[in-house]
Amino acid sequence: MTKLDIFTWMAPAALALAITAAPPARAADMPPSAQKLVQTLKLAPDLVEGWEKEHVVPEAWIAEAKKVGELRINGKPFLERYPFVEIKYARGSTHVRARVPLIAFKEGRFVADVITGIDSSLIQYRQADALTNMRDLPNLANIPDGMGSATGNWVGFRMRFYGMSYNPKLVKKEDMPRRWEDLITATHLHGGKIALWRGVTSWALPLWEVKGEAWMTDFIHKLFNTVKPQLRKEGARALVALVGAGEFDAMLPTAAYQVKLEADKGAGVAFHALDILPVTASALGVLKGTPGTGASKLFVNWLISKEGQLAQFAADGNPPIHKELQARGFTAYPDEIRGKKIAFRDPELLGDDMKALYKVLNPYLKGGTRSKKKKQ
Repeated sequence: MTKLDIFTWMAPAALALAITAAPPARAADMPPSAQKLVQTLKLAPDLVEGWEKEHVVPEAWIAEAKKVGELRINGKPFLERYPFVEIKYARGSTHVRARVPLIAFKEGRFVADVITGIDSSLIQYRQADALTNMRDLPNLANIPDGMGSATGNWVGFRMRFYGMSYNPKLVKKEDMPRRWEDLITATHLHGGKIALWRGVTSWALPLWEVKGEAWMTDFIHKLFNTVKPQLRKEGARALVALVGAGEFDAMLPTAAYQVKLEADKGAGVAFHALDILPVTASALGVLKGTPGTGASKLFVNWLISKEGQLAQFAADGNPPIHKELQARGFTAYPDEIRGKKIAFRDPELLGDDMKALYKVLNPYLKGGTRSKKKKQ
């Protein structure tokens, strides 16, 4: 029995189920959980139109998927459509999620089939010729231009809109910087009042592409020498919670959906977008030659369908990448995001530009602290 594994941070836990031989749901039948999703999100009729057409796939994928053992995924509608695919959830660090499967691949082994968040490792995967061509996925037509590989070896599956999170009790909305340049002159936020998350490429690299190397180099020097943010070691979600707890006034960068998740739990935190909005599209790929290629394609094709995208949104608020779901309210803080100039981080550019960026950043990215206790 072969295994089909998806390394992902989306899934909340690990689960393995026994393989079954049940047939897939008929194309004309929307799965019960998908029907519930439509009702819960109160989807407009035009979004539901053509829903089932997105799930018409080659019969060869179905036949191959029935031979597969375990599939690590997140999504009940997928299981109702393809109950013969066993499921198993997994999550891990960048090293575990992206680098370990590549090391194993080079040794002739498969420890995963689908890998999410390969953005920073894309060049290494390509150098190893480790990615399956996915240009035959019917639902690639749903992905906006530039948010999937022209050669078909990666595809974006969710969006990230980056700005700042802040504590409204410590700093007023009108006192937040409007432009990125204003951050340098906003003296009330200097001297450790801003926490800096270590995921700097999510905002610095898109700005590098839009504003240019000279501007970004100058901004980085001023950020660290004038603003003097706290360089933190915690994860992004933990830092948003610390903003709400009052450990610092604001945090950079923060994904809008992460702020809403904390705010919905009652945390005193809000989202603020500057004049240029860094945007990323998390990329995934399928390992080349894996025994689970058919089942992997079934999953990826489902994930970039409206059903998969909305299941993901309903589960944890991730903004969908599907063309028909753009500007339809499936985004946290749409009023903050609307009208901003977009700076998109293209995974295809995570090469020389990233090396040049880190050459400027590395002298500053040493040390860092963790919170010992939250302020009361």
